Amino acid sequence: MSRSRIGVVLATAAAAVLATLAVPAAASAEIPVRTVAQTAPAGVHRGGGECINWSWGDGNVSTTIYFHNHCTSARWLEVGRTGQYWPKCIKVNGNTKGSKKIWDSTPTWIHEKATCTQQSG
Repeated sequence: MSRSRIGVVLATAAAAVLATLAVPAAASAEIPVRTVAQTAPAGVHRGGGECINWSWGDGNVSTTIYFHNHCTSARWLEVGRTGQYWPKCIKVNGNTKGSKKIWDSTPTWIHEKATCTQQSG
């Protein structure tokens, strides 16, 4: 074999070895990375009723409840916590999207109602 032919064979063999070693790195780079848009944080709660969809995230001192009323009439969200005697009422006008901050850091349930009486205690 001539020197130029041996050089070509060695270069081809070296390229094949490098390509084989690079495959695992390329394969691991193709694992999909989850983004914030694809997964919700663990402290986010979502729900919905007849007319209103809602969500809230766990807070330290307060909680902001986000809502969207799809109906034309006003409805109420009753927000409470297990063990709490007086729930809080939030009025949501028809065809309205918005948010309401409440001074309760750990609500555990929300119910949609046609009427709600805010009680104090």
